[in-house]
Amino acid sequence: MVRLLGRSGTRPARRPRGPLVRRTPETTLGGRSLAAQVFVLQVVVVLLLGVAAVVALVLQARHDTTQEARNRSLAVAETFANSPGMLEALRSPDPTAVLQPRAEAAREASEVDFIVVMNPDGIRYTHPKPDRIGKQFVGTLAPAQAGGTVLEEIDGTIGRLVQAVVPVRAADGRVAGLVSAGITTEHVGGNANRQLPLVLTTAVAALVLATAGTALVSRRLLRQTHGLGPREMTRMYEHHDAVLHAVREGVIIVGGEGELLLANDEAHRLLDLPPDAEVRKVFDLGLDADTAELLASGRVATDEVHLVGERLLAINQRPTDVAGGPPAASPRCVTRPSCAPCPAGPRRRASAWTCSTRPAWASGRAWT
Repeated sequence: MVRLLGRSGTRPARRPRGPLVRRTPETTLGGRSLAAQVFVLQVVVVLLLGVAAVVALVLQARHDTTQEARNRSLAVAETFANSPGMLEALRSPDPTAVLQPRAEAAREASEVDFIVVMNPDGIRYTHPKPDRIGKQFVGTLAPAQAGGTVLEEIDGTIGRLVQAVVPVRAADGRVAGLVSAGITTEHVGGNANRQLPLVLTTAVAALVLATAGTALVSRRLLRQTHGLGPREMTRMYEHHDAVLHAVREGVIIVGGEGELLLANDEAHRLLDLPPDAEVRKVFDLGLDADTAELLASGRVATDEVHLVGERLLAINQRPTDVAGGPPAASPRCVTRPSCAPCPAGPRRRASAWTCSTRPAWASGRAWT
């Protein structure tokens, strides 16, 4: 909304009254101020992004820990299968007596949940639970029995787990035994869960910062829009636009770079402005040098008379706000015979009045 200061510069500014600023009940989001709606929208977006980020991070953490468990299980199984003395222990009369202590020591050192050594048929020689020794191994063995490697997730005797099975090869290449190492999913999930507090703390901190930034932006927007809602701003624009084009005095606003920002119908008529005058430099509008210089300079002027074509125009110019915004000029014709004002268009609902019998200094319309 453009506010023009009074012609003498002493008239106090008035707050708009009537339907232009009538507030609507704020019973729904649509009736709230624009700043409040923007704040709510941004908070919802931030919350959704925060939840999506936490879910993505948790899933990624679980995937990473599962992959790390697979890699560790395979590395431990291959290392133990190729450890010194493995072939001799498998060929000994009592493999369990030799391998069980070594397997348990390696299990604790490598932080896996089990290391199981078995014969080529899958009968266990070692196990963290001694009562499982001598029983059939649970899992896929065929690829390992053929000299390959197995990586899988299964339900074993100690729960759901990630395990690797590798062969122990003899000097002639035959499979002399099998070694399996693995980690339970409870252990894998525990690693991911230990990362969860850090993820949640980071997400909450990001949410608080984003909400604070959104509140500051919304507060500034609230000041700039004077707490008006979208419907009120639309109604105010329509009313002001109708009044602007219906008044019988020209209104011009010029930007800081000398470009024409706004000109109403009467200003177009009085200054013979081209239809595409807006955003063009005032020096490119065909005005006389003195008039163009006044409009571009932004200096304060009161009833300064300029000759434009065959008309004498009295121009008043003031900043559009107290802080010195873009200057607004108000030219009016003081050559009565040729200055009949253009009537407002048929779709304009606002109207302006004038009294040509009053002195020019009072009516601001015509000198006789």
